[in-house]
Order: sequence, then structure tokens, then C-alpha cells
Amino acid sequence: MKKKIWMVVLALVAAFFYTVVGPKIKTQNLSFDGSEIIPFILCFLICGVINVLAVIAVPKLSFGIKNEKLKHAINQLGDTKLLLIVWGVIFVSWLPAYLVCFPGILSYDIINQTRDALGVITNNAHPVLHTFLLRVFMRLGDGVFGSYEAGLGILALIQMILLSYSLARVVLLLKKYKVPMLIVVFTAICSALWFMNACLSISMIKDALYSAFLVLFGCHFTEIVIAPRQYIKKKKNLILLSVIGFLLCATRNNGFHIYVFCFIGLILLRIKNIKKIKVYIPLIAAIVLPVFAYKIYTGPVFAALEIKPGPVTEAFCVPIQQLKRVECYRAEMLNEEQAAKMQYYFNIPVPTGHGYVPFTADYSKVFFSAESYNNNPIAFWKFYLEIGFHFPKDYIVAFLSNTLGLWYPGQDEFTYVEYYNYPVDRFPVPLERQGLANLKVADAYYASLCTDSFWRTTPVLNIFFVNGYIPWILIFIMILAWKNFKQYLKILPVFLPLIAQFGIMLLAPMASFRYAWPLFLLLPLSFIAVWYSDEQEKLSDEKQEVVTMRELPKL
Repeated sequence: MKKKIWMVVLALVAAFFYTVVGPKIKTQNLSFDGSEIIPFILCFLICGVINVLAVIAVPKLSFGIKNEKLKHAINQLGDTKLLLIVWGVIFVSWLPAYLVCFPGILSYDIINQTRDALGVITNNAHPVLHTFLLRVFMRLGDGVFGSYEAGLGILALIQMILLSYSLARVVLLLKKYKVPMLIVVFTAICSALWFMNACLSISMIKDALYSAFLVLFGCHFTEIVIAPRQYIKKKKNLILLSVIGFLLCATRNNGFHIYVFCFIGLILLRIKNIKKIKVYIPLIAAIVLPVFAYKIYTGPVFAALEIKPGPVTEAFCVPIQQLKRVECYRAEMLNEEQAAKMQYYFNIPVPTGHGYVPFTADYSKVFFSAESYNNNPIAFWKFYLEIGFHFPKDYIVAFLSNTLGLWYPGQDEFTYVEYYNYPVDRFPVPLERQGLANLKVADAYYASLCTDSFWRTTPVLNIFFVNGYIPWILIFIMILAWKNFKQYLKILPVFLPLIAQFGIMLLAPMASFRYAWPLFLLLPLSFIAVWYSDEQEKLSDEKQEVVTMRELPKL
């Protein structure tokens, strides 16, 4: 009954945001005229019925969805063979995109990064490790093949290999933890055929490698949550966790925060097991090692290479956007001192009211003075809180506007994916798409899916293309996972990587699909929580004990 009540509450909140808050924020018309009442009621009723039916039906899926022949055939393969088959199928299904777009999709941040890669890396605005990889492979391509594109093509191939492997690991994990077999197969098919994976895996952006390591980290973290003792007994797990943890932190600047958040959350939720700390010392060492390594990497190593941290503007999109909205819409209400401080922090000479676009912070960041902030960070935050106290509504609207595409399915402005390369003359050296095969049908297919609004505005189809469904699906799954408090507390940490990634997305400059893509990739891991039972952990430990006994020498 509690689960059904929560599903009704979810339907109420989702309907309110979908029919009232979302449209008003999108149009920036915050007045209430009553025309939203009927759509709200209809949306609430539909969502409520669907949610309650799901609560009734989903628990039965573990019994109802049983294709014994399929299950038997997959189980006969064994884990290693299944992993290789799924990995191979996903990789091969992405090859047409690679052949058409070789050496990869050259857009997004690639212009600045190639300039640094061929010159001097001076700051960590774009992850230094990724820029360094661009340097290595561009030089390799130029030195061996006489072409920068050849080197980038090799890097794109490596990205495909790593990402396809990480998604195959997800499929294997779903099978291991008794998710219904048809859902396991469906996840494998979606991983292979979902066009975003093919196109973004060969894009020369940090998100490709970061997403691969985030998914691998999610797999390891899930196993730690469900069966920590079994996880520790495999020593290679501890080595892989440390390597993957460091690469997660180093391939995107906010990867470190996700890593730390997940393990702090896990410790807080498992604090009662602290008495067993001796058992987990090897795991604790493996968890802490990437943190120390990353701090050395961004500290002494960066200092030795004279690499500075990225500008603070990248991390302060939310406060910058909030202050800029006040400066734009409430300038006449600021007193003389507040106006002077506003000019101090947004000190590029432009007319008051310019430079603010509600749905992206990129324009506001241009006018923000990082130097003024660095002179006295405490003074800035005092000023920020002072303005927020006087204009709380503007702060709330600014935040909802900038994150609109992350929670409102009707906002698809930034859900496109870059498919065409930037013009050759914009690069520091000529870089162009060469292609290894003239596959016109595949080219048109990928171009349409990446850029055509049809896919983002068609109901049902747009679930795979629009970011705004993600938080509601995640909350929906979290409610479905409820069985009882004790068991829910055990499985709740499985959601921490997804919660952390979504939290990072809320701080991004815009609700771009590129930023939401890693969350789409992580989402299938949450299915494990729905079909989890305490028996799984017990069975895992029992199986491990049997294996251990078999390995003992006979007396």
C-alpha cells in the first residue's frame, strides 16, 4: 500500500511539473490563469493509473517473463562467452558510424582542445588527460601515417572498444543479479542499436571516455553494494577499482565528486557495519588510492607542468545565472552598493539587461569576472546570499530555467547531438571527415537521428531522445524497488551513481543531451534494485565459499 501511495504522489508531482511549472518556465510567463487545471487533472489521472498498475504488475514479471528456452540458451553460454558475444555485437553494430564518420565527429570542444594538444596545455578547463591523449594520437597519426586524422581515428576506435565493453558488463551484471531475461536481452539490444551510443562513442569529446569509465565504475560499485565480501575475494577487482576510479576522476573534472559522493553515501548508509571494518581494509585501501592519486596528479604533477586549474566559471553556472537574471530584470531595484558590486563581478562593459539567456549559462559566463571572484571568494558568496535573500523568486526561476530540459520533457532545445564536423578553417590545423566507406543510407540515418526534431517531438519515441524523462524514470524505479525498509536500505546505494550524475547535470551550463548521456547509460543498473532480494547476497557468498573449498588442497 505504501508503494502505491508513493506512486500516486509521484504522479501528482510529475503532472504539476509537466502541465504547470514546465510550460510556464519555458515561456517565461509566470502568471497563473487557470487554463492549466484541466491538463493537470488529466495528466495526474493517466500517470496515477499507469504508476499503480506498474506497482501491481512489475513484481510478477520475475515469474511472468520466463522464456525458458532463451534463459537456458543464455545460461549455457557462461559468463565469459556471453560477455564476449554482447561486446562483439555492440561493437559491430556501431561500426557503420565509424566507417562513415572516420576519423570521428569533430565538434563540441575539439577546436580548443586540438589547439592545446598541438601547443601548450596551460589549464584544466578541459581534462588534461583527454587533451594529452589527443596530443599523443594526433602526433602518432602524423608521424606514422602522415595524417592527424589517422591518429584521431585510432583514438575513436579505442573509445568504441571501451564503451562497448562497459555496456556489455552492464548486461552481464543484470543477468548475474536475476533481472528478468527479456529485460537483459532488451538492454543489450538497446545498447547496440541506440544511435546516441554509436555517434557519441566516436565523438572527440571527453564525455566518451568518461562515460565508459563511469559505467564501469557503476558496475563495480553495484557489486560492492550487493556482495562486498565476494567482491573483495577477487583481488583483481580491487586493482581494477583503483584504476577505473582514477580514470573516472581524470577524464572529467566532476568525476572526482561523483566518486567521493558515492563512497561517502555508502559509508553513511552502512555505518552500522563499521564494526566489521577489519574485513574491508583491502577494499578501503582500493577506494582511497584513486583519491590520493588524483590529488597528486592535480597537485604536484600539475604544478611541475605549470598547468593551472580551470576557471571557476565552469563550476559556478548556477550562481552566475541567478545573479545575471537579477542584474537583467531587477537592476532598478538594486541599491547603489549592490549595483556597484554587480558591475564589479560582471565587469565587461555591456548595457544592463544584456547577456542573459534563461536556458543556458554560457552567455552569462562570458560576462562574469573570475578575477573579481578570486580576489575575495568570501565576499562574493556574501553578496550572492544577500541578493538571493532580496530576490528569492528570481533565483528559483533562474535555476528552473537553466535546468528545464533535465526535468521537463517538453523542452528539447538542446537535445540534439552534433553530427557534422566543424568547418576545416576553424581548426588550428586542417582536420576533416574522410570516411572509410560511402554508406549513404547509414549517413542519412545517423544525421536524421542526431539533428531531426521529429524524434524529439514524437510521443514515446522521444523517451530515447529527451533528457526530461530521466529524473521521473529514476524516481519511478526507486519506488518500484521498495519491498521493506530493511531491504531497501541495503539496496538504496545502488542508486548513488545515478543520483550523483544527475546532481552534476543540474550544475551544468545547459540541459544538453551530451551531459545527460552518461545517465542514460547508467540507468539499466537501477533495474537490479527492483528484482534484488536478500537471498542473492547469501547465495553469492555461499557460491564463493564452495569455490574456496574446492581450491583447498586435499589433506
